[in-house]
Amino acid sequence: MNALRRLRAGAATAAVLLMLATMPPVPAHAADRLSEDDRKCLACHAQEGITKTFEKGDTLALRVDGEQFARSIHAPLGCAACHSEVDLKSHPGGGTRFDTAREFAVAQAGACRQCHEEVFKQHQGSIHALRLGEGNPVAPTCAGCHGSHSVSPKTAYQTCVTCHAAALAEHRGWLPNAESHHEVVSCAACHAPAALRMVDLRLYDRTARTWVAEKEGQPWFEKLARSIDADGNGLDAAELRSLLKAINPEGTAVPKTLRGRIELRAGVEAHRLSEKSKALKACDNCHREGAEPFQNVAVSVTGPDGRPRRHTAQKQVLGSALAVESLPEFYAIGGTRSTFLDVLFLIALLGGIAFPAGHMTVRWLYRKFFA
Repeated sequence: MNALRRLRAGAATAAVLLMLATMPPVPAHAADRLSEDDRKCLACHAQEGITKTFEKGDTLALRVDGEQFARSIHAPLGCAACHSEVDLKSHPGGGTRFDTAREFAVAQAGACRQCHEEVFKQHQGSIHALRLGEGNPVAPTCAGCHGSHSVSPKTAYQTCVTCHAAALAEHRGWLPNAESHHEVVSCAACHAPAALRMVDLRLYDRTARTWVAEKEGQPWFEKLARSIDADGNGLDAAELRSLLKAINPEGTAVPKTLRGRIELRAGVEAHRLSEKSKALKACDNCHREGAEPFQNVAVSVTGPDGRPRRHTAQKQVLGSALAVESLPEFYAIGGTRSTFLDVLFLIALLGGIAFPAGHMTVRWLYRKFFA
């Protein structure tokens, strides 16, 4: 029996060596960003059709897209950081056996915990963790939301609708302007009620209809924002106008603008999702003067890795008359009140009433005393 096992292990090792020698390499531009050991792994795992069969018969695709992995957040860590249990001397083969692909996915979350302990603490009390602990077969694991070998930042909405495709239709039943809310309010902003929220004023390209993103190796936004925010106390309304003028030189056909979103101040708190009965539903969480989300404001662009690059702004910009031109696409009824504009409206309203009233009074007096 031992001889048979050694024979199988030798055959498996020989097969790996043969594949390493004959398989086409990972594309050169991706290989530049991966270690030699990672390229050896991808010599096999970049091939179409490679799968693992579990004890109960279900299979798991083992193909890894080398390009996607090279661009992922985890690329600098390399394969071995998450797959330390793999012994290359006996691979493929050996290691822990799992009955199903689901059992493997749940166990693999332990590898994530090695680096993301704080995330696990946030996740422990969430509805997702509760369902996972109950053994719910569709409760999401780490990879279920974040992917495995192509991990990159995504908006909460992009992630959530993968499973909750009916969310928008359900919200239409009770939430006014549900489409607008889904566009400008992060899912976790309501479904993680214990978390702190903020307003993220993100630069938007109306021509391309996408968020403005920095190119890899060409950071510019933070340097520009710091140069305009010379005192370092956050962009005020005048400085916000100056920032947009610098981004949109005179003659720009379609200026880039700022679109505001209600986000969580700390992205890690998006893992604290509660059951939907506890989600925030009261309108005055946002639609009132001094609402909590509007106490923390930032201006941002999207970084090359998908994460926002933020610079602090003063909360007063949301209600400043000077910022009306800078923020044409962010307005929350009751939450972004401008006292100056309110006074102007009141003067205009009183003037509109006073003029005809005065006119009628003068006519009455004229008829009474001079007619």
